[in-house]
Amino acid sequence: MMRVKGVVPMDFRKNRISFLVLLNLCIVFIVLNSYPHLFRPNFPLSLRELRSFLTENTPTEAASARDILRFEDSFDKWSTVQDVLLKYNFTAQEAQRLIDETRSVYNLNRVMAGNQFLIEFEDKHFRSLRYEISDEEYLTVRSENGSYIAARGTYEFDVVVEEFYGRIEGSLWNTLVSQGEDHRLVIELINILRWDVPFTAIQPGDSFKLIVEKKFRDGNFIKYGRIHAVEFRRGEKSYYAFLFHDPKTRKDFYYDENGNSVRKAFLKVPFQFNPRVTSSFSFSRYHPILKNRRPHLGIDFGAPIGTPVLASASGVVVSAGWSGGFGRMVRIRHAGGVITSYAHLSRIGVRVGQAVAQSDIIGRVGSTGLSTGPHLDYRVQDERGRFVNPLRELKSLPAEAPLSSEYAEVFRRIRDQLAFRLAAIPERGRFVNRVASAG
Repeated sequence: MMRVKGVVPMDFRKNRISFLVLLNLCIVFIVLNSYPHLFRPNFPLSLRELRSFLTENTPTEAASARDILRFEDSFDKWSTVQDVLLKYNFTAQEAQRLIDETRSVYNLNRVMAGNQFLIEFEDKHFRSLRYEISDEEYLTVRSENGSYIAARGTYEFDVVVEEFYGRIEGSLWNTLVSQGEDHRLVIELINILRWDVPFTAIQPGDSFKLIVEKKFRDGNFIKYGRIHAVEFRRGEKSYYAFLFHDPKTRKDFYYDENGNSVRKAFLKVPFQFNPRVTSSFSFSRYHPILKNRRPHLGIDFGAPIGTPVLASASGVVVSAGWSGGFGRMVRIRHAGGVITSYAHLSRIGVRVGQAVAQSDIIGRVGSTGLSTGPHLDYRVQDERGRFVNPLRELKSLPAEAPLSSEYAEVFRRIRDQLAFRLAAIPERGRFVNRVASAG
């Protein structure tokens, strides 16, 4: 082949370019494998990667700058803090020491499934643990001079007040969730109006207006705050609830447009929802197990096993345990001598002599005793010991927490302001008005 001075043959140039490209790729591959953290600044790492980092001790890693690794996860149903710490190369003794030294601030043996945690390591050594106690509060544990220092803190929220209108389509739950709201708002709304509004009987075309706080953290919706006011329109009748903060007790209460508490002395049903009635109050009912007719002096509510059962009013537990054909049963004595009974429970959550407040969880739905399936047998005895129909008699009992006369004028001013805002909300489709921000 003829060679010309200063000119490289074409085939040799191609080979040299290919060699240089291959060499550069090899260098990049070596760097990526030796220093992955330089190219992945956004942690968390996977558990496998983190454990590998903590157990390996290569000269290049030891000579590198200080590394801070973060791993974020949540507790599953069966895991404990000790289980989690052992995964991160804690010894059993060190894990227990962290729990013990933290106990005076918060008992880490009580972590809740689903709650988030963030664990940090600096140069392969434990640096800190952050645990989300609740939507409002968190715990931090730091390693400092050979000890574990714990502290509790509260999250800061951006609070936004929204006003919106909704028209019922199917059910309240379906309507709110289909409009982008969280199911927790459904529960809050039912908890306010359940004494007066029969939510199982609402119809398409019924409507509501709400003024409610929403809490955000880092731009993400976290939870609902207080509902300032609500109007629920069922047919031609409107039900109102206005928030009022009592300066004396420093508690929030809801009152209707006339200043009467929306909270009655007894719940209409001892649940967080309106369940189906599977057997009504009767003086002569055919018993499906005993095969004869006998009085059924209560109401049977069908619900899945494990459904929380609530105390229908404040009172004191007078019995809690096995009661023959009623299975596991709780009885509560209330003001005025009224007694309520909750039978066929799968679990009991109270003890004799314990004071309970309205809506406290006292047990779980079951099918113990003479029962054909999971349900609650709910009974009410009046002050003379007579069994009465809960769905009929409890309606006439008075409301709780009457508005103090000294705050009547203050309440009227607040009510008028909130009523004006409710009336101003347009009744068209899905309407939302973000009207204000607060602390």
